[in-house]
Amino acid sequence: MRRFYRDAADYEAQVAAHDESYFRKYVGTMLRFLPAGIDSVLELGAGSGAALEGYVEERAPARVVGVELSRTNLAAILRRGVPHAAVGGDALELPFAGGSFDLVTCFQVIEHLPSVRTAIDEALRVLRRPGYLVVGSPNHASLLTPTQDLISGRTRFAFGVANRAGATRWLLQNVRISAAKRLASGPRYLYREPRLGDDVRGGDSDAVYYACPLDLYRDLAARVASLLGTDAILRWGAAGRFVPSEFRGSAVAVWCIG
Repeated sequence: MRRFYRDAADYEAQVAAHDESYFRKYVGTMLRFLPAGIDSVLELGAGSGAALEGYVEERAPARVVGVELSRTNLAAILRRGVPHAAVGGDALELPFAGGSFDLVTCFQVIEHLPSVRTAIDEALRVLRRPGYLVVGSPNHASLLTPTQDLISGRTRFAFGVANRAGATRWLLQNVRISAAKRLASGPRYLYREPRLGDDVRGGDSDAVYYACPLDLYRDLAARVASLLGTDAILRWGAAGRFVPSEFRGSAVAVWCIG
């Protein structure tokens, strides 16, 4: 997987296609729930550096560092100038001392990590206290997404979904997964075999973690983290607190680590 993200042209093409609208929910949630005065920011899986541009323009932190495996993306970060610095590395082995940053953030990254627990451990290690953690990811265990696909007849290569029959199978699978997660006392990280060959065509075919926001909520709650807000609250106000993760698609959440 390291070789894929470091060298794959298909992955780099996907990253290059992301524009300002792709990051709007991510940046909007950060601006809404993070306090002013955060001086140092570390972004994991920074891509081309485009994700943080809106946040940096608004809040102007003194130090912004992007960690990336892709050589092409590292060069793109340097050309863009946001983040301010680009560092080669991965989220499972961060090359920074403990307590180096006020904020650690990532967007559409954890689904590509073979150990989410290790990534959280590393993110919390390099955070000062109090510090802040922001994670945005898809919801592969959603009931909403396969229902939408069932109606539209959409094909999703990554999940074996071909038209409505595939969407029905995906929905029934997610009903079982969601029920098991709700009945569990802690996070239930599920992993899958990614497609890293020539047939990778986006849509999370390269994702190894079957991402679900409920896993993170439970894991971080056990680590005494406080959830400050989510994109659901940004969108629906106070009512967003009561929308179950099963009925949401992608999610962005902001935590305070005391």
